[in-house]
Amino acid sequence: MNDNTNCLVFIRSQQPAMHEVEKKIADFILNKPEIVVNMTVAQLAKETGVADSSIVRFCQRLGYDGFTKLKINIAKNLKKPEEIILETIGKDDSFKEITSKVFASSIRALTETINMLDIGELTNAVDALLKAKRIEFYGVGTSANLAVDAYYRFMRIGLPANVATDPHIMRISASMLDSDCVAIGISHTGRTKDIVRTLEIARSSKAKVICITSYMTSPIVEVSDIKLITSTSETRILKEAVSSRIAHIALLDSLYTCIALRKYDTVVENLENMTEILNETRF
Repeated sequence: MNDNTNCLVFIRSQQPAMHEVEKKIADFILNKPEIVVNMTVAQLAKETGVADSSIVRFCQRLGYDGFTKLKINIAKNLKKPEEIILETIGKDDSFKEITSKVFASSIRALTETINMLDIGELTNAVDALLKAKRIEFYGVGTSANLAVDAYYRFMRIGLPANVATDPHIMRISASMLDSDCVAIGISHTGRTKDIVRTLEIARSSKAKVICITSYMTSPIVEVSDIKLITSTSETRILKEAVSSRIAHIALLDSLYTCIALRKYDTVVENLENMTEILNETRF
């Protein structure tokens, strides 16, 4: 984690893979960051019921050489009062309040994603896709629509893109790839068994594997060569974060745009031809 990364976002993305003691520390920090910045190691250890050494190891896991450095990052990224108000959607909220909170959550997810996105990995993904003789997008559930949309957009600019959202077809598709192919798996949690298994098969077939997920310590990351990690902002009511889909769409759009500009001349020609064809379907 670099110094510009919001440690609270980083902790949230790591949380599912943490063991019990680490999760206790993470929960306390995420729920009461404004209190943590004024605590000592001993005080945090007492509040969470863990040993002082566990706090130190937790900081080291995040890439800090001490608790003070962690607190500095937390203080720098503390939410403003108006952001805290928009944190949780309540069942008694008006439609206007709900809409404002959903929009605020999506805006925050986009801002946090661009701050934590590894541009080196994005560059690697662009290079791999430009070289691929075949590109397969995989997604199930809410990620299936994202996979289909990505396939359509990449196909329109002349890339050899395909999509599979049925678990059986995904496995067969992955088994038919080779070292000149790229497999892209999309999963918010990174723990969807069908996607992880499909990418395992693709990797065993020597294909280059790219994942798009909201959690940097998840099974999908472990089976991927290139990891594109977005932020996620979950509310108490909407645990399967709606905002994560917005971040994933923006990331896929960024990939699409980077590739389109690298292939500018042929892309313009493809899009002009596509526009003529699609105009026939419109009034």
